[in-house]
Formats: sequence, structure tokens, C-alpha cells
Amino acid sequence: MTRSARPKSLCLVPLLIWGMSMFPVTLRAAQGDASPLQVVKDGSSKYVIVHDAKASESEKYAAKELQSYLKDCTGIELPILTGKPEEGQPMIVLGCGPTAAALGVRPQSQELGEQGCVIRAVPPHLVIAGTPQYGTLYGARNFLEKELGVRWYAPDATRTPHHASVQLSAIDRIVRPAFLWRSCSYRWPGAGKAFRSQRGLNSGPAGPDDPLGEQYSFDGTCHTYFRYISPSEFFDKHPEYFSEIGGKRVREEAQLCLTNPEVLDIVTERMLERMRKNPGARQHNFSQMDWYNYCECPKCRAINEKYGTPGGTQFWFVNELAKRTSKEFPNKLVGTLAYTYTEEPPKGLEMHPNVAVWLCHMFPSCDSHSIESCPRNADYLRRAEAWSKICSHLYVWHYVVNFAHYFEPFPNFGAIGKDMRFYQRIGTEGIYAQAAHGEFDLLRGYYVSALLQDPQQDPKALIRDFLEGYYGAAAKPIGQYIALLQDKVDKDNVHMHLYTNPAQGYLTDEVMTEANRLFDEAEAAVKDNDELLERVRIARMPLVYANAFARNGYTIKDGILRFKGPLASLTEVDEFVARIKRHQFGSIREHGGAPEQMALTRLFHAPMPLVVLENKQLRVEVAPLLGGRALRIIDRKTGGCVTAYNSKADLFFPFCGGEESRVGEYFAIFAGGPMSQFITTAQSPSSVTLVGQTANGYTMLRTLTLAEDAPILNVKVEVTNPSSKPRSAQLHAHLALDLGKARSTRVSFTSRDGKKVDRDMTDVVNELREGRRFFQGDTPAEAWTFSGPKGLSLIQRFPRDQVESAWIYCYPEDNNELEVELLAPKVMLEPGKSVSLEHSLEVRADN
Repeated sequence: MTRSARPKSLCLVPLLIWGMSMFPVTLRAAQGDASPLQVVKDGSSKYVIVHDAKASESEKYAAKELQSYLKDCTGIELPILTGKPEEGQPMIVLGCGPTAAALGVRPQSQELGEQGCVIRAVPPHLVIAGTPQYGTLYGARNFLEKELGVRWYAPDATRTPHHASVQLSAIDRIVRPAFLWRSCSYRWPGAGKAFRSQRGLNSGPAGPDDPLGEQYSFDGTCHTYFRYISPSEFFDKHPEYFSEIGGKRVREEAQLCLTNPEVLDIVTERMLERMRKNPGARQHNFSQMDWYNYCECPKCRAINEKYGTPGGTQFWFVNELAKRTSKEFPNKLVGTLAYTYTEEPPKGLEMHPNVAVWLCHMFPSCDSHSIESCPRNADYLRRAEAWSKICSHLYVWHYVVNFAHYFEPFPNFGAIGKDMRFYQRIGTEGIYAQAAHGEFDLLRGYYVSALLQDPQQDPKALIRDFLEGYYGAAAKPIGQYIALLQDKVDKDNVHMHLYTNPAQGYLTDEVMTEANRLFDEAEAAVKDNDELLERVRIARMPLVYANAFARNGYTIKDGILRFKGPLASLTEVDEFVARIKRHQFGSIREHGGAPEQMALTRLFHAPMPLVVLENKQLRVEVAPLLGGRALRIIDRKTGGCVTAYNSKADLFFPFCGGEESRVGEYFAIFAGGPMSQFITTAQSPSSVTLVGQTANGYTMLRTLTLAEDAPILNVKVEVTNPSSKPRSAQLHAHLALDLGKARSTRVSFTSRDGKKVDRDMTDVVNELREGRRFFQGDTPAEAWTFSGPKGLSLIQRFPRDQVESAWIYCYPEDNNELEVELLAPKVMLEPGKSVSLEHSLEVRADN
């Protein structure tokens, strides 16, 4: 919708934050004549807009935009003149050219930086004088927002309040965005470059001659090792360029061996080549791939030990890289990530002045409470402050949505406001607020982009302003709903993260009832305005999404699993999916989130029969419709269960818990079996065979059989490639165990190198996402035993030739799910061919 077709309701909204700047503002006393400027009086004006002959393209654009919005607000179109007009003509002067200088406005470069602007009344004139590549355009918009109340809420919602008169008192301020680089990836339907520029975002390739202003350009932002040295190009002849894991160089899901001097030479040569070909890029990224497996060769291990972080080799490497590239390109930065295993700052290493470090606000950092206030953010707080001291160019990758559930209610507005102030305080140079679509996407996009310009604004006033401007009469109950959720996580100390699911605990029945009441009120308030009503219904979608899931868990009794209500009706779910498609919102989560997957929530409405296997020692309850998993494995003598189940805080609840099979690689958990629905093809009291189609296109056959007279469950999984083309496949046997407190659970085994291992899970828990991986000779030979405070032990046995590596993790710790995984060798499956993996689980009660 164009501005000329904007909803009439937007022009009637009161100016709730009249006078509030969308940029940092420095005020000082006006000089000379302090008489007011009567720009418009009684529907007429004597003013002209002036820019100099050598004005930049963005300054010329600023003149046209200023002219356009002044006309929208007053009905008067001011002329645009080039050069100085006739003597006595009152002017709005744009730019730091001769006309501004003649009026005594000569801002210094240290005042403006790259993007600053002076807005000064020199009666009867007004001067908006900023840097030609950025500042003057930004200053013109600041004037429109502050003095006229213009708001760019969304591509189809611009507020241009009517003014019969415009009288300006003494103005003298410097405006400059708080962060040099500002990026937010929220999805604004219909948004183009102009709208994003109006929101103050400046990430992109545009140069200083672009009408919308120069942008900040990158050559890559993350996971770029293989851009320079890839396994496909080099591994066959130079495996030494890649990670050594357990004494063996690996090709799949590898990183680089950064202490290899040839790697540094090749990367330097290729980065310099990219720098020459892309002169507009200010940063060229070199950072790890999006998995673990950093090199463990003796030289890399020594560097990491020296600097006290698994990322030591990366930071040492980018320092050496920057030393080399800066000789030819002293103004270009080498960017790198502080992410997952590289988050910890190196001890005793200053980063080269040409290195930019991007610190990621990663899970399990808490999103519902601020960085400085929440104990769960303590490590991140420490790291951020440490990085700010050893790095000249600190950038932040801050996640502002729930990537596992885009449409889940996610009360993080309060935390975001405080966190942006924190980043400004420690001198952060640029921020990427990574987002998508989903819950309050337009509000959150408006809110975040405003704070990226000036974190010192009142967050509540920003939200209130948007609600009034975008939802009209429905603003009050929607504002109360936002406060309701924030109060809940604050008072109950509920910690959310970027993978929180609707069963986390803050969406209680009481909260949901009140939330729905408030949205009923909001819909009633705008029932006669179809456009506003649809906006309110879009804002209500997260409540439908949350109610579609089994937020309250389930019960298991007499071989039947029943999900606890209340649940959204099937009609509500269908309408939710239809609205996603109608508005082209896309997916419901980051990976494998087609809206059609909402059909899975139909499973929660009916009792779910389990397949029960029993012998004298064990009872195994299998859930065909929940990934065909052996959900509970129970010792009949003690009644104790060795598997974790009904884990509501798990990322994949309720498709989680027990024993399951997966096929795939790094993201196998999303598509490789856990969320598939299996059917039973054969069953006896002690055995069941199930078949299902995984989301990534394999046919999976699972057979679970209890031993005749032993507490042993035998599992065989067979995966077939049903496609007409060869496909690679890697099988995973996955267990979620609960043997008591995770840290106190022990694992014991003999490794393939003959070493005896007997350890608790302290190191596993402390390693967070990475846990503990076992490769090559460190891999358990043919079995391992887990025992814990419950008084139960579990022995997992497997054929040596079917298992390539193993993995244990417990993350986050308070879920108390010990995740145990066996990984088979990766194979290439021809069409119609299969691969198998077998293992057995023996349960023992401790004496």
C-alpha cells in the first residue's frame, strides 16, 4: 500500500511520543536570534528547501522526501532550490555546503562521525547539515519524526499527522545513530530498500552515491572457512588442511587445521583477491563452519591450550591474516565469529586492529531477562565485556526471536531494550538483530530498529506508539497482553531462549485465558474496520499456535498416552495455516518448518495407543506416532524408568524422549525420524516392527524385540533409499536417559584403544552444546554402561563395525535429559538399497 492509500485511522492517532527523537540527541543552547521559525502558518508557507549544487545523491533524495512528507502533513509543497535563493528568503538548508557555512553551521568531523548530522535553527532558517553519504538524509528523517510526528510503522502503515501550522522553537542538536552498523532481518511484507532505510537499517552494498545513503557492506558474515579452502577442492590431495579428530583427518563436517602454514598462505591469497574484486566491502569474513569438530592435532591443541579456548586457533589465525591483508588494505577488516566453541575470549591475546569479532548471544543465554540481570547470562556478560576490551571492532549477533517456534508468544521486549543499552555501554560497533517473521514481527521489527538507532529511548513508549499507530482502538488490550506475558516471566523467573517451546511454563492456562480475553476485547474494538481487524487477528496467531501444542504434557496409563488440554480446535489450526499462506509468512521454524507440519498437532486430540512389550524383567512402551520411539523402558521389579519422557522443556516436545532412530547429518534431528509417524506392521507380546517415512525422504524400518528371559531390548533399524538417485545416509541411535541427576550419572567403557573410562557427567554438562564426542580410538569398543542415582544402570551394546563415533550431551542441564548417540559410518545408498544399525539395551537394578 502506498502512502497515498494509507488507512485513514493512522492520521487520527494522537502523538503519544511527540518530541521523542528516533536518534540519540545532543541539545545545546541556540545561538543568535532565538525567535521561533514559522515554517507553516494558517495553511501557507514562505519557506523553500535548499541544497547546494554539489549535494550528494542522498542529500537530493532527502530534499524530495522532506518535501513529500511536509506536503502530506500540511498540504503545502515547498519548492526545492539548488544554491542560495534570493536575499531574505527563509530556507530549510540541507547539507554541509556553502549555504550552511554562510549561516555559521560548520560541524566538525569528530562531531558527526560517519553518519551524524547537526539540526540547527538559524532564524529564520533551519539547517540540517550532516555527512553527505549518510547524515543529512538521516537528519531530515529525524526532523520529520521529532517535529512533525511522522512514523514509518510498516510498509503499508505510515503516519503523517495533519498540521495547519508548524512553528519551531530554538533547535540545536546533533543526531548520530548509536551503532555504526544496524541490521535487522525481520520480515516486513512489501518492504523495499526505502522502508528499511527509513527504519535506519544500513546493511547492504550501496555506495556513497546511492540516493538512500551509503550502506555497510560485507563479504560474508559467517561460516566461511570453505569459501577459501573446501574439502571438495583440497581434501583428496591435502587432508592435512582439515580437522584431525581422534588421530584421523576428517572430510565430513570438518573445520580447517589453522596451524598449517599452507592454509594461512592460501586463505591470505584468496582473501586478498576477494578484497581487490570487491572494493566496497568493509569486512571480509573468515569463521568456522556451523558445527563443531575443531582440529585436535598437536599444534592446534597447543594453541588452544595456550589461549584457554577451543577458539584460540581461529583468533590467532585471523590476527595473522589481518596482519597480512592490512598491508595492502589498511581500511578493510577481517571479521570472525565468537560462536559456539569460539565464544570464549582468548586469554593473553589482543586482537589485531583490523579484526572485527562477532559475538553471538547463543543458547542457553536467557532472552526473557536482560544480559546484566540474569544469572543465566552471566557467562555471556563476562565474555561480552572481555571482548570489548581486547577487540577494536566488536560486533554482536543478537537473536531476537524463537527460532524453533516463530509464532510462539515470546516476551523479550523488556530484555531487548536493556540489552541494547548494554551493548552501547561497552562500545559495540555494530549489531545484527537476527529475526524472521512470526509473533509481533512488525512491532518487534519497528521496536528493534528504533533501538538500534537510539537505545536510550523509552522502550515502553516505543511500543505504545506503535500499538496506537498500527492497531488503532485495539491498542490498549494488546498492550495489556504484552504486559501480561512480561509480568509472568518476570515474577515467576521463567527463562526463555531461542529454542523455547510452548510448554516452557509461562503459558499457563490462567495466562492463556486472560490473553484470549484481551484479544476478544481487541477484536471487538476494531470489528468495523476490516484492515485493523485482520491486523489484530494476525497478532492473535501466537495464541492459537501455543494452544495447538500440548503445553501441559501428557499422562500414560494402561498403555494409552493422553495429552492434557486445553487444545486449539482443528478448525483454529486450519485457519492458522490458511492465514500463514494468505500473508506469505513462510515457515513456522528455522529448519524444516513447512506450515503443513501443523497437521501434526491433530495427534494431540485423541488418546494415543502405545505398543506395549513385556517380559519378566522389562516393560517397553512404544509410541508409533511419536517417531516410533521406545518412549519408556521400565524395570518391572523396581518400577523405575531409565528413559526421559514427558520432557516439556525439550526443544522437540512431545517428539522427544526414550530410544529413537535418526538418519541424516548435522540437522538429522529436524527431519531424520523423530517427528515421523510410524505404522505397526508386525507385533507380538515381545516384539514390534514399525515402518515410517522420514521428513528427509528415507524409508525407515524399526524392529524392537525383548529377550526371552533377560532385561534386554534389541533394536534394529533399517533405512532404505526409495528415490531414483543415490543418496548419502548416516544412521543415528539416540537415547534420552534419566538415571537421576545428570551430573552424578556415570559412564564406563573400554575404548577401542584399550583405555578404561569411568567418569561422571560433569565435563559433559560443562561443555554445554558440544558435550563429549568420542572419535576413532576413543570410541567405546562394543558397549558402554550408564549408571545413576536412581539405582538403575543401562548397558548399550553394538557391533563394532556398525558404529563410527559416539556422543553424550546434556543441554541445558536443568532439563536433566542425558542424550546418548551412536553414529554409524556415512554410506552412499543406491536407489532401493538399505543400510542397518543394531544395538541392544540392558537394564539392571543396582544391588
